[in-house]
Order: sequence, then C-alpha cells, then structure tokens
Amino acid sequence: MPSVFAEAGMEHSRKYGTTFEQFAKISVKNHHHSTMNSKAMYQIETPLETVMNAEMISYPNTKLMCSVNVDGSAAAVIVSEKKAKELGMDRAVRVRASVLTSDPYTETAPAMPDVQECTRNAAKIAYEMAGVGPEDINLVELHDCFATAEMLHYECLGLCGEGEAGRMIDEGEVALGGRVPVNVSGGLLSKGHPLGATGIANIYEVSTHLRGEAGARQVEGATIGMTHVIGLGSACAIHVLEKVK
Repeated sequence: MPSVFAEAGMEHSRKYGTTFEQFAKISVKNHHHSTMNSKAMYQIETPLETVMNAEMISYPNTKLMCSVNVDGSAAAVIVSEKKAKELGMDRAVRVRASVLTSDPYTETAPAMPDVQECTRNAAKIAYEMAGVGPEDINLVELHDCFATAEMLHYECLGLCGEGEAGRMIDEGEVALGGRVPVNVSGGLLSKGHPLGATGIANIYEVSTHLRGEAGARQVEGATIGMTHVIGLGSACAIHVLEKVK
C-alpha cells in the first residue's frame, strides 16, 4: 500500500510541482490537531524537521507521514427522523448523503489500483444527493492513510481545483481555523487508524463538531461536514452530515 500512494504522490509532484515539504506539512498539521483530541494515539507536536528527517518508508512518505495502526472501536445508531423525535434524541445528526463506489475496471488496476477515481465518483454522487457543493462543507474527516493520500483527496473531493492542493496546505486552508479544516481529530496519521473502525470513527468526529461538543478543536459554526474512507481494491464511502437545527 505505501508504494501505491507514494507513486500517486510522485505523479502529483511531476504534474503540479508539489514538494516533499508540502506533503510533510500535512503530517505536522494533523499531529497538531491531535494535541486537542484526548482519544488520539499521539498527542504531541511534531515539527516539520522531525517529520522530514524521520525514517523513509516509501518516498515521499517518511514514517511520520504514514498512518499508525491502533486498536479501537466505533459505533453509530441510525434511526428515522420520526424515531429520533420519539426517543428524544436531541443530539441527532442528519445524514444528507451516504454513498459507496468502487473503481471502474482499467488494465493497470490489478498491478496499480487507481486510488483517486473511486473518490471522485463518490464525491460527485454525494454532492448531488445532499444538494450541496464543496463550498458548503465546513469540515472533512478523510482517509489520510499517508500524507500523500490526504493531498490527493483535497482535489478528488473538490475542496480545491486540480493542482491547488499544495497551496491549500501552505496557506492553512485545511487547518483548524482555515476555510475547510481537514482531519481535526488528528487523522489516521496521529489519532490512529483502527482499520475496520475507521469509517465510523470519522463519522463520530464530524458528528461531534456538528453537536458543538469538540472542545478545543471545535470547528466554529459547523453545520455541514463530510466523511471519507477508502480501501484498496478499491472502494470509497462518503457521507455528508448536517446539524439538525
């Protein structure tokens, strides 16, 4: 898996000039976010130099730019709006879109899966289903299994135009307090990647912000959030969640 996302990152670098430092800044951002999350595996600041000088796993991903596998569990209770009212669930969050896609077949897929097309397809369907656009999303929890993966997902989810992901990280648009904060939980790079629980964990994080219960890492005024998870093979699940007013 590291080689798949490393090669995708390198292709982005060749095409758009994305630098090793820009990829590393994603890890710095997510580790900073995790210092405000008591459920995160790592809750320490991780300077840029530390990230860039860590053991190289598969260029341009160093060890600190790779997700950390952890034990964990997550659950979601799903009911109709009518049932939520009957049960007095005043913290309920509305599901505006729930989408699952898989890759279309390509000749190269068995050797080198396309880790981007299933996300692009799922995002397009999710925005149409939810009746919103990328500009309406207040925060995102996405599948940052590697720093290069997070960079690619900015564009695949429509958070910016093609080739603009590096600028987004440089200008702080995806950090807490930015235009569209991404992985305020600390992401898989720092909160941790509990594998089978990761998708629901992302939903939990966004729901926590929509309820206004995220404490120091709260995205102020959040009303619509997006979650994203992928698995090589490849499959992608995206949810658009909304605060119930």
